[in-house]
Amino acid sequence: MSYFKDIQSGIRTTLKGLSLTLRHLRHATHRRTPEGIASDNYFDLQNGLVTLQYPHEQLPIPDNGRYRLRNEIEDCIVCDKCAKVCPVDCITIDAIKATEEVGRASDGSPIRLYAAKFDIDMAKCCYCGLCTVVCPTECLTMDKKFDYSEFELGKLTYNFSNLSEEEANEKRSLYEQFLFEKEAAKAAQLAAKAAASQASNADVQSTTPKASPARPVFRPTAKPAANVEPAKPANAEGSSIEHPLTDATPEEMQQIAQGAIETTKRPVFKPTQKPLVKVTDVPAEAQQAEVPVSTEKPVAPKPIFRPSMKPTAAVPPQPATPDATTSDVPQQQNKPYPNQLPSPQVSDQR
Repeated sequence: MSYFKDIQSGIRTTLKGLSLTLRHLRHATHRRTPEGIASDNYFDLQNGLVTLQYPHEQLPIPDNGRYRLRNEIEDCIVCDKCAKVCPVDCITIDAIKATEEVGRASDGSPIRLYAAKFDIDMAKCCYCGLCTVVCPTECLTMDKKFDYSEFELGKLTYNFSNLSEEEANEKRSLYEQFLFEKEAAKAAQLAAKAAASQASNADVQSTTPKASPARPVFRPTAKPAANVEPAKPANAEGSSIEHPLTDATPEEMQQIAQGAIETTKRPVFKPTQKPLVKVTDVPAEAQQAEVPVSTEKPVAPKPIFRPSMKPTAAVPPQPATPDATTSDVPQQQNKPYPNQLPSPQVSDQR
């Protein structure tokens, strides 16, 4: 009997396992919807195929994730804040000065620098997100692309500059021409002033008699500045300024970009000081008129309270004891002092 019971239990367990397999096959006809772990019904999805066919199927990515960096160069004001705050120096920026306002960002911030180079080396990035925090125009963000592996390391450096090498050289030549014309105009203005001053001096000398030449006034001159080596820019390697006349240093980039934002968004507060009126300039009559005459009698001030010493307590006299006699007093006390002795009487024996 035990032999047939074992066969019966084997058939029963086999059918139970096959029923479980058939139920899974029936549920596998529909695919499970890709739900992120932040979803409320993530753990309620127990049926269906759970294996995602990547890359055609992906789990939803959160918006605040730290993945690949991306820069909207049209909104970039080239302030160099992201390159300065980067702890691993993965951002390289080279800026060219412009003669006038280049354009405006989406938030209305003026752009006064050209970005000749804006490279981000994602092989160095530590995904801290500091560069996206300090960006004033929020043009530097992190997108949801996380699978950007490459076979060559150089392909992980992304170029976001919108200027080619020829265009960058053209912008540099334009700025150099602008500086040359500005210096020429300044020199012409100084020459015109010098000629006008010489003509006026000649007219004065022709009308007035010649006087003895005055002694020249001593004017101390400043000491020549020491030759200080230029500081290295706080940026990645290879970002050294090749054209110091047209390329902006990191400090100049931040000063130009931030100054443009402050002047457009918030005017600079310039406190004014009222002119001080000297007492000697005011006439005596005005001073007397300004002083008000009070008709009320002055109130006598209260005397200042000065605490005195506490009075000494009176010591009661002690009664004399009957045993005390004059004999106890030493003899010397009864003797008169020298100044109390009677003066000797001198008799006149004449």
